[in-house]
This record gives sequence, structure tokens and C-alpha cells, in this order.
Amino acid sequence: MRHRIGMAIVCLHISAVLYILVGVLALWFFLSTDDTGAGMVFGVGTLILCLVLAAGIEFVVVGLRRRKLWAWIAGLCVFGIYLPSLFLPLGAFGLWGLLDGGSRKEFGVGGTGGSH
Repeated sequence: MRHRIGMAIVCLHISAVLYILVGVLALWFFLSTDDTGAGMVFGVGTLILCLVLAAGIEFVVVGLRRRKLWAWIAGLCVFGIYLPSLFLPLGAFGLWGLLDGGSRKEFGVGGTGGSH
């Protein structure tokens, strides 16, 4: 049975790149609109937060490639958080990829069910 884990991984990579872009743009914005120096603190802080989020997402990607159950669960959580945000398309496609029957089978989740 085919799986769609690759689709979920691509969605995670795209979101990591978007986080880095948001961090860089926030740094630029805070530096360009502030004359007091406080913008530097907010800009660097936002950039660091975005880099940490991107690194965490890439850590989940490594776990998904190694077919670790914790990474499948973490991926579901990440994509679930994306649903009520501007990352909605990534969340929807990522959940589709991880909840696909072949993907669940790769992680040993969702057996054949009861005795119907």
C-alpha cells in the first residue's frame, strides 16, 4: 500500500522555510522602524524563536523519515495547530499525508479494527 508521508514532509519543510522568512522579515521590520534600539531586541528575539521553531520542525522530519511513532504524533500536533492559522493549507495537506491509510500502516497505527 502506498503512503503519503512524503507529502507531509514537504509541508513541514515549507513551513520551516516560512518560519525562517518570518523571522528575517521581523528582524528587518523591527530594525527599520525603531530609532531607540529596542527594535533590535524584539527583532533578534523573533528571529531566534523562528529559528528554534524551524529546527524543531526539521527534527520531526528526521523522525518521520525514520518512521518513529513520536514523530507521527508530533506531526499530527503541528498540523493540527496549523489548521486555524494562515498555515491552513499546509495543515490540511500534512494531516492528509499522515492520516492516509498507507502512512498509518508505516507507523503501525490504526490496525484492522474490531470484529465486524
